[in-house]
Amino acid sequence: SAAFKDVALQLLPYLLTTSLKKIGEKRQAIILTATSGDTGSAAMSGFSNVDQTQVIVFYPEVGISDIQRLQMTTQAAKNVHAVAVEGNFDDAQRAVKSIFQDHAFTDQFAENQIFSSANSINFGRLLPQIVYYFWTYSELVSADKIKSGDLVNFSVPTGNFGDILAGYYAKKMGLPVGKLICATNKNS
Repeated sequence: SAAFKDVALQLLPYLLTTSLKKIGEKRQAIILTATSGDTGSAAMSGFSNVDQTQVIVFYPEVGISDIQRLQMTTQAAKNVHAVAVEGNFDDAQRAVKSIFQDHAFTDQFAENQIFSSANSINFGRLLPQIVYYFWTYSELVSADKIKSGDLVNFSVPTGNFGDILAGYYAKKMGLPVGKLICATNKNS
């Protein structure tokens, strides 16, 4: 998809399926995801043909680019599906959240499926993004742009604030971060 999310969403399917195997979970993981474009195509690409998974991406019918729509609707893998939602991204996200909160609905599938997400509510999605911050910091030290221990500010484009949350976790883990600056648009 050419989005920063590609790396995290190529790793997440294998973190998930490895975890399922380690705990002996035989049920299929149904990954429900809302997108304004990038997350959906990156998740569908990352989970493409990954055993024990199905991905259903909800995206706004209007408001995403033609390239993003095509990236999602032309996927060849049988385990990934794109669903257009009337409305905007918030409506798509609301649809996914309502499924997660509808226990009567999800309990119908509990024998054979478990539900998860590829959005930033999934820590497996954030974990690789935390590494971006440490890697960037180490590159600055290696290039003699800063000294180890110097504070660095990060300005991050973010929609649902998952990437900036990963930066916050990196800071809490000890990375010398001064400020985390969110660059966002009017999306409520």
